[in-house]
Parts: sequence; structure tokens; C-alpha cells
Amino acid sequence: MSPDPVAIPGSRAGDDAGATFARVGATAPDFTAVRESLGDLGKDKAFEPIKDFKGWASSFIDAQKMIGSSIRLPKKDMKPEDREKAINELKGKLRTEGILETTPESPEKYEIKFPEEEGFKANEPLVKSFKNTAHKLGISPSHAQGLFDWYLNFQAESERTEQEEFETSKGNLKKEFGGLYTRRMEAARRAIAKYVGDDGDELISGLSPKAGVRILKAFAEIGDPLLEEEMIAGEIPGVVTMEQVQTKINAMVGDPKHALNDLGHPNHKAALAEYSKLNETLSRFQLQQKGRK
Repeated sequence: MSPDPVAIPGSRAGDDAGATFARVGATAPDFTAVRESLGDLGKDKAFEPIKDFKGWASSFIDAQKMIGSSIRLPKKDMKPEDREKAINELKGKLRTEGILETTPESPEKYEIKFPEEEGFKANEPLVKSFKNTAHKLGISPSHAQGLFDWYLNFQAESERTEQEEFETSKGNLKKEFGGLYTRRMEAARRAIAKYVGDDGDELISGLSPKAGVRILKAFAEIGDPLLEEEMIAGEIPGVVTMEQVQTKINAMVGDPKHALNDLGHPNHKAALAEYSKLNETLSRFQLQQKGRK
């Protein structure tokens, strides 16, 4: 028979309500009973791995550590300035842990790599502006390099497309002008030099092929009278004498396969125009010779 509980002086151990405090030995509380005393809360699956109070304490400590190192997302209803501050703090934590790349201290710290191609020259103002914008937006070095590479590739592809358009336009002009192509281009060049300036060719080359062709054709018309005057004065290489004009006329007339002599030839109209121009030039040479006599 077990001994009667020994009452503790000044306690309620002598009555039924205080019997729990009787010194009957160090008995640990039943964790299952504690869970049951919590009602529905104690039935949560989070308690299943926990078998005793030591496990409960360990789990609580781990949870507190996790909360301390956790990342809290900014709330949607935060003020813009508070939200921006929270996002910057969030980025700071991620960068400290090495999850995100660190933004350089200043725009100059971005090390942008350029293509190792002969003749490639970086656009310094563009690069500087790009670095400033990247730093302002908090873009990482690797992402900045990726964006710059995309831009260079896009630019190269655009230049290839423009070059293809230019070659196509040049071919179309040759078909349209026929045998007068060289003459019309020379007329355009001289008109551009006279009315636009010595850098006129460079300015027109900077335009899109479509716009450049239209302007060239316009200047070819404008420059044709100038060309005629210089031809008579003997200032154009290749057409400097009356004999050369006559030789050109004779070659056209004497060639049965020439477009001038073939009414069905697609360039017949252009050849006829060229023939007329040559005859006009020949007449001017002849008049000039008569005036000298």
C-alpha cells in the first residue's frame, strides 16, 4: 500500500483540489493530455511530429529562428514611399545572402564587354547613358550585359536589313535607268554637292533606303541640266569631246541587239531617251564649234 501524500505547509495539498501538488514523485505531464485539453487546436497536424514537451520546445525555438530570418513581402496597400523602402530592404537581404547580384556602387563600375571585331567602335555617349539608367533602375551587372548584348545584336540585324534594302533599291534603279544609270547618278551627285554641300552624300546615306532612292531620283532630275552644261564644257570624265558623243551614238545605232533598235525591249524607252539626249549634246557641241569659227 502506497504511503499517504505528505502535505506541504502553507499549501492546499491536504484537500482534494490541491492533491496535484502532493509530493508523490517527479511525474512529467502527459503531452497527449495537453493536446486533448486544447480541443480542436490540439488536433492540428502540426503537432503530429511532436511527442513530448522537449520536442514542443525545440519546435517553438526553430519557428522563432525561422521568423527572425524570414522575408516579408510588402503589403499591397502600403504607401508608395514605404513600399519602395520595403522592397529595397528586401533586395538588400537577398543580396547579402548572395541570392541576388549586388548593384555596382556607381554607374562607372559596370564593366560592359564589347564585340572583338575589327573596326568596331563603341558609342561612348550611348554607353554612358545606358550605365546611368541601369544603375538608377538597380539592374545587376549580368543583366546589364545581357541587355546591352541584345541591343548590339538588334542594331547589327537592322543594319543588315538596311544593307539588303539598299542593294535591292540600287538594283531597281539600274533597271529603271537602264543605260542612263551612270549618267543619272553623276547628275544626282553634282546636284547634291551644289545644293546640299560636300557632305550631301553622307547625309543622304544616313536616310532609309526608301527615302534615299526618292531623293536621289529628284536630284538626278535637278542635276541633269548641270551635267549637260559640263559635258559641253568638257568637264565630265568619259564624255569630254564631240567625237566621244558621236561614237556613243554610232554604237547604239549600229548594234541590232541594242534596246534602241528593239521596240519590244523593256529598256527601249530609256534607250530612246538616252539617244535623244546624246543627239542634243552633239548639237550643242556642233553649235559651240560654229561659235568659235
